Amino acid sequence: MFADGKRTNGKRHDFYCKAFTLIEALVVIAIIAVILAIVFPVFAWVREKGRTAVCISHMKQLGNAFRMYVQDYDGYFPHAINILAEGRGMWVALSPPCTFAYLPGRCHYLPEQGTLYPYVKNPAVYVCPSDPYAAETRLSYAMNVDLGADRIDVHESMITKPAQTVILVETPYNRTFHSPAFSATFLGASPDAAIPCHYEEERCVEVGDLVLCFTPVACYHNDASNVLFVDGHAKTFPRGMLKAGFFRIRQ
Repeated sequence: MFADGKRTNGKRHDFYCKAFTLIEALVVIAIIAVILAIVFPVFAWVREKGRTAVCISHMKQLGNAFRMYVQDYDGYFPHAINILAEGRGMWVALSPPCTFAYLPGRCHYLPEQGTLYPYVKNPAVYVCPSDPYAAETRLSYAMNVDLGADRIDVHESMITKPAQTVILVETPYNRTFHSPAFSATFLGASPDAAIPCHYEEERCVEVGDLVLCFTPVACYHNDASNVLFVDGHAKTFPRGMLKAGFFRIRQ
């Protein structure tokens, strides 16, 4: 008989199977939940670091394209926006009838028709993998409007500190007004003013009878934003570290 045990050499050995109690099972589940709560954010952080590197690479490729354009056009930058010329001559083109902003259902970005595209030849470079709206807009970046707009042509000799002057920033999607140009400088704004992230409250300045607010940048990269400078290098700025003074051509 082996129902209650097993006899070997005349000796009886009993086997007992002890099950987990409910409390023990709950403790194990709680420990696993704590471990997952610790590990998952780490995985997300590491994944975003990888996307940040891809975005930085795209920005550097666009930086090379800007430099080649400037060399071919006697030192002048393309226009960030060109309303007076009906959208012609912009670094990224817009489909008619729009000349200054992306409007869902009416007009779209056309990187292939922008003045910079002959030096890029890859529309995927214009988007950042961390941008949740990249597939829709086909553009994750905006050009510093102080480097050229409408009838204002900027020559590279006018920029006093190329390594500290922003040419491209990451911008969040805005259904009301999403532009290929970015402005962070206006009369009354301190050069030390921090540019806000897209999820922060507005930061505004009173200028006479006007209240002017800074346009936010996209902080998709673990509360940080990638920026491309005129000299071609790209850098990741943590929240609150990107200053308005970086967008001025004369510093």
